This record gives sequence, structure tokens and C-alpha cells, in this order.
Amino acid sequence: MKRQSRFIFLIIAISIIFAGTNIFLFHRYIGMVAGDAEIINNLGTIRGSIQRFTKLELSYLESNHVIKRIDYLFETYKDLNTPFLNQIYETWEELKIVASKHRNSPDNHNRKLLIEVSEECWEIADKAILENQYIAENKVGYLILPIVFLVFEFFFGLLLIFIVKKYVYDNLENFAAYDNLTKAHNRRYFIEYLNKEISRAERKGTTFSLIMFDIDRFKHINDTYGHSTGDEVLKTLINIVQKDLRKSDVLSRIGGEEFTILLPDAKIKEAVFTAERARKTIENYTFKDVGKVTVSFGVTIYQDGDIIDDMLKRADTALYLAKNGGRNRTETV
Repeated sequence: MKRQSRFIFLIIAISIIFAGTNIFLFHRYIGMVAGDAEIINNLGTIRGSIQRFTKLELSYLESNHVIKRIDYLFETYKDLNTPFLNQIYETWEELKIVASKHRNSPDNHNRKLLIEVSEECWEIADKAILENQYIAENKVGYLILPIVFLVFEFFFGLLLIFIVKKYVYDNLENFAAYDNLTKAHNRRYFIEYLNKEISRAERKGTTFSLIMFDIDRFKHINDTYGHSTGDEVLKTLINIVQKDLRKSDVLSRIGGEEFTILLPDAKIKEAVFTAERARKTIENYTFKDVGKVTVSFGVTIYQDGDIIDDMLKRADTALYLAKNGGRNRTETV
């Protein structure tokens, strides 16, 4: 009896050790996934901000706030072993030099060089996002040791498998597909979805529309009321826009205050109607602490032979026309 009690105690002690070890390893894994998701999201922010910086430089507009934001992100992650981060940083430093030259001597050569270096920086950032996503997805291997331990604890094994399936695998895609702040889809998901829609349009002869929009004078909001208030404006804005969209429409945040709506099987008139409805709703809404906010929209439709860049450039051009036309309006290209 005494011997059996000792054996039972030993089994319980071993079970507790296995359970405690599994809890520790599991929480470490969740922390790694969340950390990877944060890195991926901030790499996307860097990529979008670089694009925004280039647009401002090409338009000879103030860009110091974008520079400070990008430099801050590089400073935050400089000590991490993040693939391609150093290459992005080196290209970013080169881009700032080229932008300065373009400011001082705005000729065609410097303008072309600015665009080329910006595209190079954007491509490296895109590679970094894909590489970090690949690394995050393959960290499932870190669960092998806990699973081996759980062979000795059937109950804990079932519990861990359930949690891994429901939490880790189901949410890993969400970490990488959604913007942390607004809960809209992020740029990576948007590009993938846009590519699928183009392929579907080519196969079936269907069409679809793309809306690009951003907040008018959003920098003024951040400068006047602070970034936390600016973040609340972004979240409220997305909630307003999302309410009037169809289930099939895909709302994404592709930059700081820049968003897109992809509308499958929608003609240009339907897309303009959607954009105008959202614009008017936002115009009539009173945002907390800020008051009235307006948004400019650019709309385009898929054309035969289009690739991703073609649609993005047309939508961006339409948005540019809306901004130049006085803001708080919708333009099409």
C-alpha cells in the first residue's frame, strides 16, 4: 500500500511537471506567434509608409512625419534578427538621400531615381513580409516537445490538441490577414484577393471594381488631437464604411490612412454609388473629439489584361484627382 501510494505520488508529480512544462511551452509559442504577427504587421506599415513618403516627395509635400514614423519602427526592431530588415533599412536610407536630391533638383533623372529606389525598397519589404510569414507558419515545429510530453498525460494531450487547433492554427491566418488597429484586412490579404479576382475575371469573363480612399487632412487630426485620437477616427471610419458593404466586398487597410474596397461582380456605377454613400455618411457623422471628417474616393474597374499594378495605379490616380479636385469627393479613372 505504501509502495502504491509512493508510485501514485510519483505519477502525479510527473504529471504535474509535464503539465507545467506544457503550459510554459505553449504560452511561449503563443507569444512567438503574436510577436511574429506584430513584426509582420509593422513591416507592412513600413512598406505602406515608404509608398506614402514617395507620393509626398513626388508631390513636394511635407513628409517629415512619415520619415519619423519609419525611423521609429526601424529603431524599435533593429536588434531583432528579422529577415531582410537590414536591407530595407539600407534602401530606406538611400531613398531619403535620393528624395533630398529630388527636392533640391527636381529634374526627370532624380524623379525617376526616386521612383526606382522606392520600388526597390517596397519589393524588399514585401519579401520580408513573405519570409516572416513563412517563418511564423513553420514554427508549429515548436509544439513537438509538448505533444511528446502529453503522450504521458492523455487528458492534457486532448486539451492541448483542442487549443492548438482552435487557437493557434485558426488564428495564425487572422494575425497575418487583418490589420491590428482597424480589424480591416491588411495589404497582404488584399493583394492576394485582388490577384484571385483578376484570375477569376480572366477565366469567366466577369468584372469587378476597386475603390481606394483615405481621410482628408489626416495629418492635421494627428497633429492637433494626438495619434490615439487619430487611431479612434480610423477605427470608427472603418465601422461606418463596413456597415453598408455587401458580404462579398473586401475592405482593407493598405497604408496609414489609405484603404481599399474590392467589389466582386460590381460595375463602375455600383462602385461609385457605394463610394458616394460611404462619403456622405462619413461627412454627416460627428467623430468623437474631432467633429467632422471628410474622405476622398478613387474608383476604377477591371479592364481586360489588367494586372495588380494597373488597377492600383488607376485607383490611386482617381484618388489623386479627388484630392486635387477639392477633397471630399469621388473620382473615377
